[in-house]
Amino acid sequence: MGWIMKQTWEDILFCHWEAAPERLRGFIPAELDLDLFDGKAWLTILSFRVNHQRFRFLPEIPFLNRYLELNVRTYVKYGDTAGVYFFSLNANHLPSIIGARMTALPYVLAWISFFKMDREFIFNSKRMLGNGEYSLQYRVSSGPGERLEPGTLGNWLLERYCLFTTWGPFLLKGNISHESWEISKAQIKLATNLVTPFGVDEGPQLVHYCPQKTAFIFPLKRVRR
Repeated sequence: MGWIMKQTWEDILFCHWEAAPERLRGFIPAELDLDLFDGKAWLTILSFRVNHQRFRFLPEIPFLNRYLELNVRTYVKYGDTAGVYFFSLNANHLPSIIGARMTALPYVLAWISFFKMDREFIFNSKRMLGNGEYSLQYRVSSGPGERLEPGTLGNWLLERYCLFTTWGPFLLKGNISHESWEISKAQIKLATNLVTPFGVDEGPQLVHYCPQKTAFIFPLKRVRR
């Protein structure tokens, strides 16, 4: 089966934190292994805008084609397949959340705001139910983006094209297709971070920014055991 949804992601900011594997192990399904880089696990928060969302064979539908999103993920493997596992996907678009939760993705509704002035950005998110607040300011460096060299930590973190999630007793896998990342540097001021599975008291060790990426999303499928 081919892709089912097309999205354009805009102003994508990746904030990465190094984590001890034992701190993350208990938060991922037993069927998955943590994927490590030089013996270390990593936790990443992505903030971005979704634009031009549409389903295959359908045009864009007004009021259903754009929203803001904040994702919290780590890096996993199932056998030889490397992917990501989402702890949460926060969005300010109820129809998309309802649709995504029917496919077993852990979306939650949040108040999210985004402001952009030249190369300065402000992003704020707060879940409508329960704890979960995230806010930051950042500035993006000028100049063209650069490709991430194979074998580097940045390439290992970003060049991932599948996700894993669970639905009851089943492990599901979904693929995503897009061109390789071209990233720019960003300097951030992190004000609040209450969306990770355990407390993070300091700013990220690594930051990546990409102005835009068009992605094709494929349906989730059960992983055979």
